[in-house]
Amino acid sequence: MDHAPVPEHVLEVGKADTQLEEAFADSYVLFNETTRRYMEAYKQLEEQFERLNVKLEEANKQLRQSLEEKDRVSNYLNNILESMSGGVLVLGMDGRITLFNQAAEEITGRSQDEVVGRLYEEVMGIDGDDEKSALRTLATGESFNNLERELRRGDGRALHIGFSTSQARDKDGRVFGTIEAFNDLTEVKRLEAQVQRMHTLAALGEMAATVAHEIRNPLGGIASFANLLERDLDVGDPSRRLVRKITEGVARLNRIVSSLLSYTRPLNLNTHEVDLSSVVEEATAFFELDLDRLGDVSIERHFPGQPLSCEVDTEQFQQVILNLLLNAIQAMRGGGAIHMEVFADEDAEIPYAVLCVRDTGIGIDEEVREKLFTPFFTTKEDGTGLGLVTSKKIVEAHGGNIRVESTLGEGTSFFVALPR
Repeated sequence: MDHAPVPEHVLEVGKADTQLEEAFADSYVLFNETTRRYMEAYKQLEEQFERLNVKLEEANKQLRQSLEEKDRVSNYLNNILESMSGGVLVLGMDGRITLFNQAAEEITGRSQDEVVGRLYEEVMGIDGDDEKSALRTLATGESFNNLERELRRGDGRALHIGFSTSQARDKDGRVFGTIEAFNDLTEVKRLEAQVQRMHTLAALGEMAATVAHEIRNPLGGIASFANLLERDLDVGDPSRRLVRKITEGVARLNRIVSSLLSYTRPLNLNTHEVDLSSVVEEATAFFELDLDRLGDVSIERHFPGQPLSCEVDTEQFQQVILNLLLNAIQAMRGGGAIHMEVFADEDAEIPYAVLCVRDTGIGIDEEVREKLFTPFFTTKEDGTGLGLVTSKKIVEAHGGNIRVESTLGEGTSFFVALPR
């Protein structure tokens, strides 16, 4: 049986469906291929991201280590700067202070917060273009080594400082400021002056000893002839008064010569262990025997309950005590009180027993205080200027020291410290 022929439009629909299926299949294959490629690209990106992540972590680790090392070096250098005994400051190119270490604070009396950011001349007291200082180095590049100048502290006190300057450069050699290092030389200068003074005094002592010996013999002759002349004159003769003046003048010159010889002669101490309070009491009691003649003066004792033992040449040390008592009396023309105090200095590195002789007299001004222990310096009309000098020599021969504190109109205190 024969079939009827398929209509043409049906064939066309079937053909279109086949083409559609083929196109869908091709699209599916293309989609799968694209998806595969995307997956591979994603995987590569993921692997690349992982590698970059590892590199980033390594870079961060190195950065952290570098920052830690930088902080460590910075702290190390800061600790060194803060530990230095000398002052260090750094100026920026604008002349303002950018760094100021602890020693600089102590020397200048100004805090770091107070000075950082301020102009150099405002802090260090330099205002001249011709001054040799960090400003000159900043302007010209000229460095200075071991120079000296005066510095005015924040409290107004003047110091003598030694300083050096140089340019500050970075690792590429570019100048970014100036460094100044400085030290307080005030104590050094004081010691240098003291040493020079001691050399001068030693030379003066040698000369004075020679002159004293040469003077003493003629003085003896003058005194003898004056005594003979006075004996030959009648009792009522007015010339006897003049002869007595000669005798008194010779006696005074002889006392000066004797004091001078005593000062220049080397001390031979005969020490033994004693209680300092006992020695002071003995000398004070002896001085009090003649106290009524010296004026309306009282002496008060302040002695410790326990003995303070020292190695002392009693005879020579009592001379020191008598000198100090006599000075105290002469400082109180209208009367007053002398306080004799003995105590232990617990704060000193070496244990000391201290005698303080304090008066309520007129006091001593600063200019006179600086010259008190200079030979032949005296403020008294009949003084020799050797009493305190000799006392200082005796005290120092015992390994001790003597110092003075005084306030005008209130009184003076002499402190004598002896090693226990």
